[in-house]
Amino acid sequence: MASFIGSWLSAVIPFWVVYVMGGDLADMAIVFLPTFIVAMALYPVWRKICLRYGSKKTLILSVSLYAIFLLPFLVIGELWQAMVVMAFLGAAISGMNIVKEIVLCDVIDEDEINTGLRREGVYFGAYTFIDRFALVLVAGATALVLGLTGYVPDVFPQPLFSLGIRLGMTMLPLVALAVFLFSLKHYPLGREKVAELRKVLDKLHEEKAERLRLEK
Repeated sequence: MASFIGSWLSAVIPFWVVYVMGGDLADMAIVFLPTFIVAMALYPVWRKICLRYGSKKTLILSVSLYAIFLLPFLVIGELWQAMVVMAFLGAAISGMNIVKEIVLCDVIDEDEINTGLRREGVYFGAYTFIDRFALVLVAGATALVLGLTGYVPDVFPQPLFSLGIRLGMTMLPLVALAVFLFSLKHYPLGREKVAELRKVLDKLHEEKAERLRLEK
C-alpha cells in the first residue's frame, strides 16, 4: 500500500496537468522540481525523526502525510499551486524513501534471531516483487478511473474526466492508507522491540565471532 500511494501520483498527474490545469507535458518538469529539492533537503530531518521515534512510527507518519498532502488536488488548478503541493509531497517522500528499507532490515534482523540465518536476499526479493505488484495496482486503478469517467484522448474540455482525476488522485490513496494503517497496527516491531532485537543480535554476532576465532 505504501508503494501504491507513492507511485499513484506519477501515473495520474500527467492527466491532471493536461486536462485539469490546461498545460502540456513539458510542465511536468516544473511541477515535480520542488518535490526533488525538498526531498533531498529533508533527509537529515527524517533521519533524526527515525532515530527518535523508530522506523514503524516514521513510516506511518511519512505515508500518512503523503496521502493527506494529495488532498489539495481536489481544488487547485494553477501551476504555482501545484508546485507548493508538490513541495509538501517531497517532504513526505523523503521520509518514505529513508524508512521503508529500514523497516525491512528490522524484519531481517528478527528473522536472523529466530532462525540463525541471515536471509537478506529472500526478503529483498519478496520486497521487490511486492513493490512491482504495486505498479500493477496503479495500472488497474488508472484504467478504472479512465473507464469510469469516459476519458477520450485529446478532447477538451472533459468535465467528468477532470472531476474523476481529482477524485482518483485523492480518494484512492486514502483507501490505500486505511489498509496500510490497519496492517501496521498488527506489525510488532516498534522502537522498543527493535532496540531489544538489536541487543540480542549484537550478542549473537559476538558469539559467532568468538566461535570463528576459536576455530582458527
